[in-house]
Amino acid sequence: MQKKETAIEVKVGALVLFSSALLVAFVLLLGDFSFSDGFEFDVEFNNAGGLKPGADVAIAGISVGNVKQLRFTENENRDPEGAAVAVRATLKIDDEYADSVRDNSQFFITTRGVLGEPYIEIVTNNFDGKPVAKGDVLKGVDPPRMDIIISKATELISSLNELFDDPNIKTRELISNTASLMKTLDSLVVDNREDLDQTIDSVRLTSEEAAKLMAALNVAVDDGNALRSTINDLSATSRNARNIASKVDGKIDPLLDDLGVATSNARSVSESADRLITGNEGKITASLDNLEVSSKRLASMSADAEDVVQGIKRGEGTVGALLSERELYDDLKEMLRNIKQRPWKIVWKE
Repeated sequence: MQKKETAIEVKVGALVLFSSALLVAFVLLLGDFSFSDGFEFDVEFNNAGGLKPGADVAIAGISVGNVKQLRFTENENRDPEGAAVAVRATLKIDDEYADSVRDNSQFFITTRGVLGEPYIEIVTNNFDGKPVAKGDVLKGVDPPRMDIIISKATELISSLNELFDDPNIKTRELISNTASLMKTLDSLVVDNREDLDQTIDSVRLTSEEAAKLMAALNVAVDDGNALRSTINDLSATSRNARNIASKVDGKIDPLLDDLGVATSNARSVSESADRLITGNEGKITASLDNLEVSSKRLASMSADAEDVVQGIKRGEGTVGALLSERELYDDLKEMLRNIKQRPWKIVWKE
C-alpha cells in the first residue's frame, strides 16, 4: 500500500515538473527571450504606427532582434508643421548581424501580412555607411497613417460628388466625348497602322544613322589632327582678342572723358548762343538788313571804281592823260627831279 502511494506521488511530481518546464518554455518562446549577446541603439519615429515593445526587428524578413523599449522624446529635427513629440524605439540586434546594419540603413515599420503585428524592417541598400554602434540614434521612416489616408480619400470623394452634382459641368457629356475620342484614336491607329510602322522604321533608321554619325565624330575627335589644329587656332584667336581688348580698354576711358568735355563745351556754346539770340531778334534782323544795304553800296562803289579805272586806262581825265601821254609823263618826271635838286626854283627863277 505504501509502495503504491509512493509511485503515485512520483508520477504526480514528474507531471508537475514537466508542466512547469513546459510553462517556462512557452513563456520564453512567447516572450521572445534571448540569451545571446547583442548591442542596442535607438531609432526615432514621428509615429510608432502600433509598434509595441517586444516586436521583431528583421532584415530581409529574417528576425535579427527585437524592440526593447518605446519612449517619448523631443522632436529636434521636426518639420515646421511636424509634431513636437517623437517616439524613440530602442532596438536590440544580435552581434552576428551587426555588420548588416549601417548608419545609412532605412528603418520601416511594417506588418507581416495585412493584419499581422507591426515590426521593424531594416533595409541596407549599400555598405557605404559606417556600422551602427551601441548608443547611436538614427532616423526611421514613418509608416503611413490610416486616419490621414481615410481623411484624404473622404475629401477626394466629396470633391468628386460636388463635381458630378454641379449643373454647370456636363459630366456625362464629357465622359461620352472622352469615350468617343478614344474610339476615334483607336480607329485612326488601326487604319494607319502601315503608315505608323513606316514612321517608326524611319525613326529607327534615323537613330541608327545618328549613332553612326556620332561614332564617326568620336573617331574624328580622337584621331583628327585638323580638329586639334582648329582648336589651337581658336585658342590663339581668343588670346589675341583678349590682348586687343585689354589695350583698347586703357584708351577708351580718356577718349570718353574728352568726348564728355567736348559735349559739355558744345552745350555751353549752344546755351550762350541761345541767351544771345533770345530778346535780340529785332537787332539781329536790323543788322542783317544793314549788312545787305552795305553790301549793295559796296557793290555799287566797286562798279564805280571799275569805271574810273577803265577811264584812266582809256586816257580820260588828268590821271589818264598822264598815264597815256608818255612825253607829258617824262616832262613831269624831269620837273620833279629838278625841284628835288634845286628846290629854291619854286620861289624865284635864276
